[in-house]
Amino acid sequence: MGEIGIPRREFLYDIRFWEVRRIIRGYRRRDILKHQLLAECAYAAIYAMRDPQGKNVEDLFPSLFADDDDTEPPITEEDRQALVALMAEANSTSAP
Repeated sequence: MGEIGIPRREFLYDIRFWEVRRIIRGYRRRDILKHQLLAECAYAAIYAMRDPQGKNVEDLFPSLFADDDDTEPPITEEDRQALVALMAEANSTSAP
């Protein structure tokens, strides 16, 4: 079992690329609150140590508060098959 709850072989070979992206995106979204809270703590430390010059947490850490935009087009089926063939070739040459 992999760290994300899916067997490694299934994650690498069986599920489609867009599914992998969605799984990874979901785990990142689950963890966003922790990162936002860490950003708030860092902002509080900056604010206590020096004048933030009118900046707020969103100005200092814009990527943590931006919506996750999935604008990259999905991989085509032909590209996926080419990658699967490339991985199979690499695995066959590296097997003991």
